Amino acid sequence: MVNFNMIDIVGRGIRKIFNEQWKRHFPMPDYEIDAANKEVAVRLYGNAINEKYTKLLKENKDLSLEDCILLDAVQKGHRLSETDAKNLLERGLVEGEYPDLTISLSIARQTKQLPEYTKVKGLERDKIKQMALQFIQNAGEEGTKLDAILEYIKDVLPSTKSMEQKRRLLRHILEEMKNEDIIKVNGRTWFENGYKS
Repeated sequence: MVNFNMIDIVGRGIRKIFNEQWKRHFPMPDYEIDAANKEVAVRLYGNAINEKYTKLLKENKDLSLEDCILLDAVQKGHRLSETDAKNLLERGLVEGEYPDLTISLSIARQTKQLPEYTKVKGLERDKIKQMALQFIQNAGEEGTKLDAILEYIKDVLPSTKSMEQKRRLLRHILEEMKNEDIIKVNGRTWFENGYKS
């Protein structure tokens, strides 16, 4: 079977599969390794997930196979190594803070993925501050808790973050606002900086 190229015992087949998917402009295969059961599963995609993204990979001759594999992983929300992430960040192909990376705005524009890009990135910090302040102002002299503010703005925070990560991000933003004398906190209750607490 080896002689007839029906099975691969030296690992050449893995690179061949990646090359074939790349040539066809399909998403890269996903490998799942189950060390406990000593099993490897592979998922091959028979069509393009995002036509615009595929078109970019097809037309951009500066991207190597390795670049495509890494960008494909970012598209799917997989984690990259710090070295690979740094390389893509320096070249402007991705953005964010490691390990939470997204495709860059320029790639999102070229591939017509601005709605998805904006959802993944979340609103800009100033806009989040405006929303939090509006909510705190609406709470009036009773003030409000962090969980209530989070419930209000969670959908405009980066979609790649877990709820706990969103909570930490919001806490940092509220602390910034407190340091800017926009709001204040008493115990766990937040107030606009005009109300007594």
